[in-house]
Amino acid sequence: MSAVIDLFAGSLGGAAGVLAGHPLDTVKVRLQTQHGPNPQYRGTFHCFKMIVQKEGFRGLYKGMSSPLLSLSAINAIVFGVHGGTCRQMDEPNSITSHFVGGAAAGMAQSVIAAPTERVKLLLQIQDDKSPQKYKGPVDATRQLIRTHGLKSMNRGFLATVARDAPAFGVYFASYEWMTRAMCNGKTENLTSAQLLLAGGSAGMFSWLFNYPTDIVKSRFQADHSYRSYWHCIQSTYAERGFRAFFVGLNSALIRAFPSNAATFFTVEWTYRLLLDFNFLSNVTKEAEKICAESQLLPLDELSFSYMIL
Repeated sequence: MSAVIDLFAGSLGGAAGVLAGHPLDTVKVRLQTQHGPNPQYRGTFHCFKMIVQKEGFRGLYKGMSSPLLSLSAINAIVFGVHGGTCRQMDEPNSITSHFVGGAAAGMAQSVIAAPTERVKLLLQIQDDKSPQKYKGPVDATRQLIRTHGLKSMNRGFLATVARDAPAFGVYFASYEWMTRAMCNGKTENLTSAQLLLAGGSAGMFSWLFNYPTDIVKSRFQADHSYRSYWHCIQSTYAERGFRAFFVGLNSALIRAFPSNAATFFTVEWTYRLLLDFNFLSNVTKEAEKICAESQLLPLDELSFSYMIL
């Protein structure tokens, strides 16, 4: 599989995942970041209902522009790095290779994910009870840099890496295992329903694996009063014990299924369509034709593909 197809398919999959999962991501963030013994929201469905009642359905989509743009880029990186890493392994199609490729992808995308999730999170936790501090992602970024400096954009970076490296390893390995189990190894025969089921289930497994780390990351990014990750962990535990590290898990799992089902479904069908139409082969023929007409040296398939996409 070409790297350029990995990047292109990943970017489309990222956009599809955001559109499918952002409302419940907002619910998850609200639940994760509320403090005190008497929280405003009692659970996932109560939080969802209160947001709709007080802020309308628009409230569920607060901060979506930031991840819609960033997650297209992030998933291009994720699927590109995953595919590239697997191709370098001795057994590219083994479950172990997919885990290693996923872990490498999780680390790579954290560079973009940490600052964009920080901005998204600050927009999502705003409710209509008080004046809006941030007007949008650009305004939030400007205020963060002005108030706390450029370094503050990367607040929570290490927690993002700690969450995403193992989580993406589980994500890709579990998806690969499930798709093979469904069709006895012949993944080209997978139906749309099977792709959706495998993608959604892989997303849920990934969140089960990384959720406590995500709690710490979200709280640390949202609240500047935490002096360190350890201080954040101690304060979180002091509120409700170990239960505090699983607040909002059901909303994360409910969101994970449609979001990741949409992501993998879009990625897989993009692969199939591009390969069915011999995308890279046609591009290479056009490149050679142009080169011949202009008396230029022919470009190889991969380098030309990177130029046009």
